[in-house]
Amino acid sequence: SAVRFLGGFIQGAQRIAGEGSARIKDGFGSLRRLREMRVQYEAALRQLSTYEGMERSLVELRRENAELKKLLGFSAGTEFEHIPGRVIAGDPSNLFSTIVIDLGTYDGIRSGMVVSAFQDGFFGLVGKVVSVAAHTAQVRPIVAPDNHVAARLQRGRFEGLVSGRGNEKGQLVMRYVRKSAGNMVGINDLVVTSGMQSIYPSGIFIGRVAEVRTQEYSTSMDLILNPVIDITKTEYVFVLKESGEQM
Repeated sequence: SAVRFLGGFIQGAQRIAGEGSARIKDGFGSLRRLREMRVQYEAALRQLSTYEGMERSLVELRRENAELKKLLGFSAGTEFEHIPGRVIAGDPSNLFSTIVIDLGTYDGIRSGMVVSAFQDGFFGLVGKVVSVAAHTAQVRPIVAPDNHVAARLQRGRFEGLVSGRGNEKGQLVMRYVRKSAGNMVGINDLVVTSGMQSIYPSGIFIGRVAEVRTQEYSTSMDLILNPVIDITKTEYVFVLKESGEQM
């Protein structure tokens, strides 16, 4: 009858509506679970990033600790009385600009003091202090063309005057070396400070011979040097308390 048909239709509609409502609820539940999963995923990413940062920091701390151990070993064994410091500013794109160290008048630093570093097994020359504030100082590196250092070859002991070449390689040139020394100078020979009439004490490594240049009518020759200290990689320095005779 019509009544039964209508009753069946209503029951069917209610069942369909109930199923649809359940599906909608399930859909909302799925969306909620997706949002929760996304929040958990983003939290996991942040935690992973934190762990990676901690791991990088740990690697850096280990590297710095190893470097400091080497420096402490060098510091205890060197004959030069010195004040240890750290490079806090510099311009990697300009090798000839001054670098800034975290030592100043408060630490006993004064203009003209010699700055050195320990790198790759060498106690090498960095430059000299040219300006001092209370807690910082500016250092002019030896690769600067206007910095001159009295030097000698470690082997053969021929003397000359070292200054920066002013090229992008950061090389040095040792001038006024006797031409008669030509046969006794070899590539990779070491050059050290001579201490002769200079603020720089004797025996500090400067560089290695990269090229020998001679001119037919000259009584001297030039030696092109690669410095033993890479200024761009220098983190720690030693300011020498004792200096030689001022020029």
